[in-house]
Amino acid sequence: MKLIPVLLLLLLSVPAFAKQPIRVVDIGVIGLASHDLFQWNAQTRENEENGRFDLSTIFDFANGTKIYQGGNPKNSSNAAVYSVTQNLVSFYAGKKATLLMSREVTEEQAHIIARRQTNEFFIAMVKESYQRFTNARFPTYALAQSVTDEEQGVMRALHDILPGKININRNLTQEVLEVTDFKLAMTQLSPTEMMQNVKFFDGKYDEEYLHVVIPGFPDPRIINLKEIDQAFIAEQTSYNLDNMLRELHIYGKFPFFGSLVDFTSFGYHLENLFAKGICNKYADGSPNPWNTIAIDCY
Repeated sequence: MKLIPVLLLLLLSVPAFAKQPIRVVDIGVIGLASHDLFQWNAQTRENEENGRFDLSTIFDFANGTKIYQGGNPKNSSNAAVYSVTQNLVSFYAGKKATLLMSREVTEEQAHIIARRQTNEFFIAMVKESYQRFTNARFPTYALAQSVTDEEQGVMRALHDILPGKININRNLTQEVLEVTDFKLAMTQLSPTEMMQNVKFFDGKYDEEYLHVVIPGFPDPRIINLKEIDQAFIAEQTSYNLDNMLRELHIYGKFPFFGSLVDFTSFGYHLENLFAKGICNKYADGSPNPWNTIAIDCY
């Protein structure tokens, strides 16, 4: 009989430990975070990004001439990432305009201050989305090392979570947007659309990602994202995508308890990666002038 109160307590406590649903906004935030950390050059087999959260993917692409277009074209690759990118660009533009209207700073000073404020806003978004994505606390420490191919491989395996379709509301009717349709990639999603839940980890890529149409001349190309990720992980890491997806499938079966970081054999790389992302200096020891987080990097 003594077991009954204990069981009741456990049943009442379980919802508090339930994994939070992952939302479309999290897909956009973590996607943009990945772009800010990694830019893989398939020819040189090297990462051309700097492995830090400084929004260089927006502000430094093409020597800063494409800021208002969202920087790297990758940031317009799907509606979720595009929407987050454009929200950050709007945030930056508003902060910069306010500073210039004060007539107390120069154009360059306004840019520097506004970019720092935008990066601070972005990191706050990353922290929130990371916690929903992993069901784990965001790292409270920072690492000064370079990001690794293993970490990029883990981020690629998480493409499992990408939704092939999302619901949007247009002209008073609900429509289905195919996320991989390049003609719809630059669709600005509303706050309500961004807050909708996506299907949880299940160890499978949605069908849409197995035949993505890439526009080109004279003919478009069709790519299979899973095959591309599989090749990268096999060539650049010690992991195997099929095994990683099996782990994600099992992880997704448990609605309560457990974090992605601790549950999977590769999840610890995520914690290390994001701890590197918030470091306020680059891997060569030079300061990251855009990061205002006062955490020592080791």
